[in-house]
Amino acid sequence: MADLTKGSYETEIVMRKRVSPSSFLIALSKPDRFTDAMPGQFVSLRIGKGVSPLLRRPYSIMDITKDSIVLLVRVVGKASAALASGKIGDVIDIIGPLGGSYFEIKNGCSVVFVAGGTGLAPLLFAARKWAKERSVGELHLLYGAESSNEILDDLCTGIFTEVHIATLDGSKGFRGDVVEMFKGLSEGGILPEGELFSCGPVGMVKALMDSNTVSFTDHYTSLEAVMACGVGACRGCVVPFKSNNGTEYKSVCGDGTVFRAEDIDWEKWGKK
Repeated sequence: MADLTKGSYETEIVMRKRVSPSSFLIALSKPDRFTDAMPGQFVSLRIGKGVSPLLRRPYSIMDITKDSIVLLVRVVGKASAALASGKIGDVIDIIGPLGGSYFEIKNGCSVVFVAGGTGLAPLLFAARKWAKERSVGELHLLYGAESSNEILDDLCTGIFTEVHIATLDGSKGFRGDVVEMFKGLSEGGILPEGELFSCGPVGMVKALMDSNTVSFTDHYTSLEAVMACGVGACRGCVVPFKSNNGTEYKSVCGDGTVFRAEDIDWEKWGKK
């Protein structure tokens, strides 16, 4: 059983590598007491020492080794830009591992992963972990981005049975979005039967739910959300779920980040 006790730590940047025009790999030194983490869990970072940015920033764990915690950081604002421009040795305050649920796999089951943008991070963590443990059948990755220069296929080498790429501008792989590609591959019988795991923008995950997924026993998704506290206390990242009594609200950070996709009330969430 993994020791998933969360804690607050000071770490430092031990590696910084640009992997696309907008994305960086940032490796943080792993504290001695940060003993384990599971796919779909995340860390919450304090970026900078002033009052701005006020809130911590959540980042999915992309990999964890004996000595480091690896994150995939896409620059979208001041906080991510500050983290991506950090120097080796810079001290970073983190809390983790966070998240009340994570990706799990039945032994020998084949898996199809669908990733959009930085949603690749927790799925890579899962694939590496399960491939190392030899606990799965085939691993197929369906991965979408705007253009070829944002496709991080070097990170996927040697992990998956097959990688299927989609770009909106058609500069690499399938021309269109990753859900369109998923529909074609699924209808063509190219994808293995098994479980479907996803992570990406809400619209992508909802579109997957509206697609034909009859060949999959379950669809679990790691949700992306703006988080304030990161531990479920503030209820700022709640999502509506179907319930016998109507609607039940769960926090992405405390109850998730991984949920069975069909349990989410997508219509009510879209009206928030």
